[in-house]
Amino acid sequence: MNKMISKIKKVLALSICLTVFIGIKNLSSQDGANLFKTKCASCHTVGKGRTVGPDLQGITEKRNIDWLFKFIVSSKQMIDKGDPEAIATFQEFKTPMPDFPLSQAEIKSIIEFIDGGGAGLEVKVDPIAEALQKKVDSIITGNSNESIKKGKDLFNGYAQFVNKGASCAVCHNVTDNNYGHGGLLAKDLTNAFTRLGGHAGIKGIILMPPFPSMQETYLNNPVTEEEAAYIQLYFQQQDKLNTAGPIVQKWVLIAAGALGFLICAIFIFILWNKRKKRSVNYEIIKRQNMVSK
Repeated sequence: MNKMISKIKKVLALSICLTVFIGIKNLSSQDGANLFKTKCASCHTVGKGRTVGPDLQGITEKRNIDWLFKFIVSSKQMIDKGDPEAIATFQEFKTPMPDFPLSQAEIKSIIEFIDGGGAGLEVKVDPIAEALQKKVDSIITGNSNESIKKGKDLFNGYAQFVNKGASCAVCHNVTDNNYGHGGLLAKDLTNAFTRLGGHAGIKGIILMPPFPSMQETYLNNPVTEEEAAYIQLYFQQQDKLNTAGPIVQKWVLIAAGALGFLICAIFIFILWNKRKKRSVNYEIIKRQNMVSK
């Protein structure tokens, strides 16, 4: 009887351990899925092809774990240190991966999620979201001149975003009709449609920005899916029209600099002409000499 009770206790203990282990494993997988959605999905997929960055299916077979940990935390540091694989990745995809100050446990959960084939990344779409997606799809497939103009107006700030976020042209330039008048604080986006992998890449970066400056700018003022669709169409059009590459109108800056120099030169010339050409005592001595004569 005692032996039977002892066996039952062992079985129960083993069952509890397995339940806890499976629960922890599932929790880690869920954390990895959530982290992937918020940190990685704007640029990467698992088994669905490349977008802004590479498809991450089988990444642990191509790169060792230690390298992946370092690259996720700071790809820039690895590139600066001359890591050949990091440099090759940057040269292939042209867009640097932003640094992610994640914990070792968070990175591990993301890698485990990727190794699991990205299971759980798909979610059930509610009717409202499904209707919105159909509307967005119709905007993209319609590709009308009106939609492209809306994208242009939103990009340049001629029209305001619904959530009152900053216009893209504050930091970025897109060459339009051989004229570029956007900002130069961030990367030129004239050929971004091709460079970032088409609609999926542009949409991912706009709706789930991976870059800290964009995250902060649009944290409380997110771009809507419809607005993102309009901007995608505008990027697509300009990418086709400007295949030779971006043309930023630097003559404006040069002309402004030349005008400023000219104004300064005239001002200095006027001051120089009004200077005293002789010493203060000259006029006094001159008058004294005239009196003495």
